[in-house]
Amino acid sequence: MDMTFIDWIGVAGSLVIAGAYLAVSQAWVDPRAPRFHLLNLSGAVMILASLWYRPNAGAILIEVLWVTIALIGLTRWALSRGRK
Repeated sequence: MDMTFIDWIGVAGSLVIAGAYLAVSQAWVDPRAPRFHLLNLSGAVMILASLWYRPNAGAILIEVLWVTIALIGLTRWALSRGRK
């Protein structure tokens, strides 16, 4: 297996996303908290960076969707903070 540095970035991104879901499933992190969305966003961006060098249409699509979902969550959180 020929793993490059950028491949390892993608692997790390996958672990970040999986870790975020583990944290939510164990109630260590509130799923509405910005920390959860930031973890998902950073993991998805890391995976997208690796996909830039080894493109895969299906993987790119799901990561773009994760980025979008994370940005929606962060936006909702920010807007709710402004109403308080």
